[in-house]
Amino acid sequence: MKIIKYILPLLLCSTLGLQSCNDFLDTKPSAIYTEDLVWSTRNTAEAFILQTYNSIIGSYTDFKTEDCFTTNSVWVYQGCPAEVKEQKDRDWDFGFGNFGTVRRCNLIIEKVQASPTLSEAEKKELIAEGKMLRAMTYYYQAKHTGRVIWVDRVLTETDEFNLPLTKTIVESYSYILKDLDDAINGLPNESKTGRLNRNAALALKSEVCLTAAAYTGNKSLYAQAVEAVDAIKGYSLDSKYESMFNQDGAYSSPEIIFAHYRSKENTSCQNTLMQEMIPNQNNDAINNYKCSPTFKKDYIFEAWMSHAPSQNLVDDYLVIDRLTGKAVRWNESTQFKNSTKVVAPATLNLAFDPKEITAESIGYESIDGSKLNELMYENRDQRFYGTIVYDSCQFYGETVTLCKQGNLNRTARVGAPGTSHMPLTNYIWRKGVYNVSWRIYSGVPTDYHSVIFRYGRALLNKTEALLCMAKEDASKLSEAVATMNQTRMVHGGLPPSEAVTLAQAWSDYKTERRVDLAMEGDYYWSLLRWGKYGYEANHGQNPGSVIKELNMPATFPEISKDRQRMFIGNVQFTNDSREFRTRRYLFPIPQGQINANAALTEADQNGGW
Repeated sequence: MKIIKYILPLLLCSTLGLQSCNDFLDTKPSAIYTEDLVWSTRNTAEAFILQTYNSIIGSYTDFKTEDCFTTNSVWVYQGCPAEVKEQKDRDWDFGFGNFGTVRRCNLIIEKVQASPTLSEAEKKELIAEGKMLRAMTYYYQAKHTGRVIWVDRVLTETDEFNLPLTKTIVESYSYILKDLDDAINGLPNESKTGRLNRNAALALKSEVCLTAAAYTGNKSLYAQAVEAVDAIKGYSLDSKYESMFNQDGAYSSPEIIFAHYRSKENTSCQNTLMQEMIPNQNNDAINNYKCSPTFKKDYIFEAWMSHAPSQNLVDDYLVIDRLTGKAVRWNESTQFKNSTKVVAPATLNLAFDPKEITAESIGYESIDGSKLNELMYENRDQRFYGTIVYDSCQFYGETVTLCKQGNLNRTARVGAPGTSHMPLTNYIWRKGVYNVSWRIYSGVPTDYHSVIFRYGRALLNKTEALLCMAKEDASKLSEAVATMNQTRMVHGGLPPSEAVTLAQAWSDYKTERRVDLAMEGDYYWSLLRWGKYGYEANHGQNPGSVIKELNMPATFPEISKDRQRMFIGNVQFTNDSREFRTRRYLFPIPQGQINANAALTEADQNGGW
């Protein structure tokens, strides 16, 4: 834990901190330490910089919220977010501005430059870090609203606080990319774990270029994305996919470029994603509802599960066909089709409520005694086993059953789905779950980390850029497929994609990115990019059209206790009603900001809001 201890004791928690402010742009720092002291040595300057990380990291690790914007993950009792149901209006404020953090970044840049004691080499590096942090802050905002209020200096009480938005999205991204280029030129190639470096800036640039190109139409940015990924040095794909996200690979993975690390010295389970991934179940409830098997350790699962992965996501983890050796969807494999028949779901008597079965629902029955859960879950993409807890697998030393009357089935706690901390979808997240002794429980100390930039994600960014370039230069297609196959084969253990057309390559790529980056806060933003690209990237539709995946219902499997029958149904019990209107390609400029800022008018509002 030396790395964690390196970071945390250095934080001068009130150093030039912006604790509270009445001014529009948060310009009144509350200082305990004098500026001369803070910027006199590298150690004290770094303390201020590291505290600034804390102001930004939350925006890059809110994986639960962002995956619940899609069908990757489903709220188990609250219902899907209001954003997903188009129930937000122009007053919606996701955290627009974040002016306090912007001010901290500007303080770093200006105060380091003016320091009479720091060396020129130290100044170059620390200023670059400040610009990287500023770019991260503004990229988060630009993803949401397109235009931002760009502040690139430390404002004083005599400055004008009513500042305008950038005139265009092009202007927003020009500033962000300039900061990233400066960061790339000034940051070191290597850094201590948990600290930004040049490779992190390159990884972020590759993704910023994609988003900027999607929203501005600047096709030259695709080449810049490819160049950024090619410039990353010292990182490689990790063949142990699951370990990147738990205690085994937190500090040793060759793939992690930048992650947020927390120490058990000041972190407990309830402060991590794990607390809301693990269900709440005990042996009494299992027996009361005639479920099985009971747990060897009663109350091994006693957390506050709030979201669970869907069948929609699970469908994208491909199966290796035993006969052909090709990667296909589970219900298209030879082994599944030869051992099952399609039946009317309603005849199976497995639904809790008839509303779960719709015209799109499908039922299956074994015709040779094969167990359907084995046919579904064997020979899968290896990432499936590192990401999803499924029926009859081992988890925390227990046999987990998610079938009808299984010990963690959606109804096994109180007899009805959607009313307790149980997996509404009959799946549980494994990705990002540590081996905490003796269980994950509120108050139990644990180390934890959240992966923000990694090499695999950068390679997928490169793939996407090449696919976009292939629209006009067909020679880029084979390179795109070859780049995609790196994660597909190393992480997934799948045979390579055989795509030979742009449409086939986009289809394989969209599946690949979804499963590789599940529960990393990526899928929603990728769907928006792909919708902006249009054509092969969005089911042949024109750019800016409705996004099919954001209008789909979330689905789940119900498998009979004997595993001979099953159906795929629609989630019903949390009002999982999804709608996507094209206005949501951009979130609104919060009306409160427009009302408070004389430099803004109603004309500044994003379309549709």
